Amino acid sequence: MPKGKKEDPVKDKVKGASRHAGIADLKSKVPRYITPGISDNVEFQRERTIEASKKQVQRELEGMRKMPGRPKAMEYFEKVAEFFTARADEVRLWKEQGGKVVGTLCLFIPHEIIDAAGALPLRVGSGFHEAVHPANELLADAGLCPMVKATLGCKMVESSPFLTMSDMLVGPTPCDAKTKLAEILQDYMPVLVINMPRIKSGSAVRRLWIDEIHILMDRLEELTGNKITPQALKRSVEKYHKAHLAWRRFMDIRKRGNVIWGRDALLIAQLSDIDNIERWAQNLQKLCDELEARTGKPEECVDKERPRILLGGSPIVWPNWKIPTLIEETGGIIAADELCSGMRVFRDPVVSDENSLESLVEAVADKYFYPCTCPSFSPNLEREDNILNMIKDYKIEGVIYHVLRGCHLNALDSTKVDVLLKANKMPVLKIETEYDEGDVEQIRTRIEAFLEMIFVKREFEGKDGKAAETKGEKVWGTATPVESKGSMEDQSYKAEDRVEVGATGPGEAKKEG
Repeated sequence: MPKGKKEDPVKDKVKGASRHAGIADLKSKVPRYITPGISDNVEFQRERTIEASKKQVQRELEGMRKMPGRPKAMEYFEKVAEFFTARADEVRLWKEQGGKVVGTLCLFIPHEIIDAAGALPLRVGSGFHEAVHPANELLADAGLCPMVKATLGCKMVESSPFLTMSDMLVGPTPCDAKTKLAEILQDYMPVLVINMPRIKSGSAVRRLWIDEIHILMDRLEELTGNKITPQALKRSVEKYHKAHLAWRRFMDIRKRGNVIWGRDALLIAQLSDIDNIERWAQNLQKLCDELEARTGKPEECVDKERPRILLGGSPIVWPNWKIPTLIEETGGIIAADELCSGMRVFRDPVVSDENSLESLVEAVADKYFYPCTCPSFSPNLEREDNILNMIKDYKIEGVIYHVLRGCHLNALDSTKVDVLLKANKMPVLKIETEYDEGDVEQIRTRIEAFLEMIFVKREFEGKDGKAAETKGEKVWGTATPVESKGSMEDQSYKAEDRVEVGATGPGEAKKEG
């Protein structure tokens, strides 16, 4: 080793991209996954993928515009959700003026840190169905998570404007698929892989996570040329705290009843990771003002008789709205969700007693780590508590647990959730699906039967005096659904073989015939 050269054990011993070196070292020197043949093969798919993605966005937006009782303030969020138009133009202008864009692949990455460095944070996980196909050409793995494949496919054919314009990606390691996604994408661009602990207890675990955030800060400072100061980070924290307050107000309004469609609420949550966060918060407050004014006018709200559903499981990323659309087209309403792509975006605020840089960094790190209920953690007791609290707070009548095929962690967690919900006498339906439309009618039938079971249960509860009624109208209250037998997989209910919709005691069931 030349005299005076400082040894870097990570860079010297680990081949490939090194996150402890510079930005240039976050990209593979020699492609490890992408071959010239693959690159040539996907070229012709670019135009088709972009066109299909635009059509998917417009199809979902058109369907949502037809929903009755939709607030006028949703028009703003629709424009942002178009992806390929106004917001993409803003990001493009930002880059033309010398700004840097940092794409994030997961909820674990703190946007406050990226913002404090003067970069623009954008969450770039993909919900585009057509983008799966280019990745299939490369990976040939039918069992891999479709969201991961769609994200990779978007980069392969440059069909996602936000991913294409990202100067650097930050990818944590919550699951095997996302871990390898970050590595594969290093063939295309700089990707900083963040090592995410899987256990929350112990001071060493917290120190490891905070160290990872410091590595992120080093790379961001190099990318932007800006030093992250206490003042800059405090401004960013305050900016996102205002967004958090707007979100909390929105959630409190949703607890009152069916004031807004679940598809709209899910879209709003995801756009917080795409839009200008201050403008997003301002428009969410306007929406809240409109919802506050209409809560006393039932005719302006969503049908109050719709069963209130909690949607949980794997992330549902815009515009992959297949499951939310089916739930609400068949007569339910998504009253709340337990998704990393939904209500968890602003679960807890950043809390710091001091204004020093290290105190603020630790507070941000804690906020993104400890409250998180990702199934990557073991044990994951916070998720169980969160689900039960939401059932009570949002007056949930049934849970639909969504699993993307290949999302093994959420598939495994579904067993635990099934046991939990059966013990609390809450109806639950597990749905496993892909990024395509081939199973739409099958899923529609299962959801229709599940919702019908909830309606029948309401009738039996009413006869038994368990459901309060005022002037002939049901009063929302915490439902106490009957115990369901069998696993979540078995609950593809049919009208002719529903059981236990009118159970009156342990082990008793009433069957319709």
